[in-house]
Amino acid sequence: MTVSDIRHIACAVGATELLLCLLSRKFIFQSESYTRTVSAFERAKTRRERTVASLAIKQAQPKTQKSMEKDKKKMDRENEELKSLAAEVARRHTLSSFYQSMAFLVLYRVLAAEYGGKVVALLPFQPFKLMQKMTFRGLTLPSEYTPAFADVSNASQACTFAFIYILCTFSVKMMVNMAFGTKPPPGADDGVGNMMETPQSKKMMETFGVKPEEVQEVRKLMGF
Repeated sequence: MTVSDIRHIACAVGATELLLCLLSRKFIFQSESYTRTVSAFERAKTRRERTVASLAIKQAQPKTQKSMEKDKKKMDRENEELKSLAAEVARRHTLSSFYQSMAFLVLYRVLAAEYGGKVVALLPFQPFKLMQKMTFRGLTLPSEYTPAFADVSNASQACTFAFIYILCTFSVKMMVNMAFGTKPPPGADDGVGNMMETPQSKKMMETFGVKPEEVQEVRKLMGF
């Protein structure tokens, strides 16, 4: 096992994620437009909570049909405003995630050029066939790496950088993001689903032949 290689890959993933988190915070999440959108979302959420509490009190009182329709319209209007603002907040976080994905794709290419065809680690077990597609990716003839297999029973236990890279993205990258990443404000977590219901999104989907009722089916399939 080449410890220095594994350390280098882990440090590259961690440093890249840290840099991206700091850049996203500076240029996206600390921008005036984002803070203004978050403030508008918080105000809309407060107004909606007050309206819900007010309507709960009114339910115990007799109301006319006109009053009920007025309350329903008010509630629908505030719900629509809240969904729209949540979608806008989610759009900024989605933009940050997109840039991060592109950066890690570049990092993968750089590491692939550096560690291509090289045994980075030796697994303490013999992986099953499907797993070998990741662990043995990029290696050709095991005989080229005979010295590396002195302490293992099977050449398939060799592990390339691709598998280590995947493990790092699920561990190092996640921990760095938890420590330095910017999370959406509470209540805006379902904003990604709401993005599909904005007028702009619906119009774009209609240009591709997607009907409004099909949008709901897409949301259900995606779990939003």
